[in-house]
Amino acid sequence: MSSGKSQSIDVEIYDQKYSIVLKSAIQASDVRRLAEEVDARMREIAAVASTADSLKIAVLTALHLAQDLHDLRNDYEQSDALIQKRTDKWTHVLEELLEK
Repeated sequence: MSSGKSQSIDVEIYDQKYSIVLKSAIQASDVRRLAEEVDARMREIAAVASTADSLKIAVLTALHLAQDLHDLRNDYEQSDALIQKRTDKWTHVLEELLEK
């Protein structure tokens, strides 16, 4: 999709239809896949939740997804810090070798 053009696609999440206007480079197939993932997550939560209220299920799903994102960011930061530490160590070792 070229920039400046918008495309509309229809998705269904938790038995509700939504028309999504794509204004960025994201592919329609990616949006459909994401909608399917949100739908599946909402259904998982609804199966164990003590409410049938779709808004509450959506909020609980958003909280679960936010927790997943938080965990991924923490994992990324820890991995990035470890990579930086190891890079610094190997840079120091290489500098010492080159000085000899």
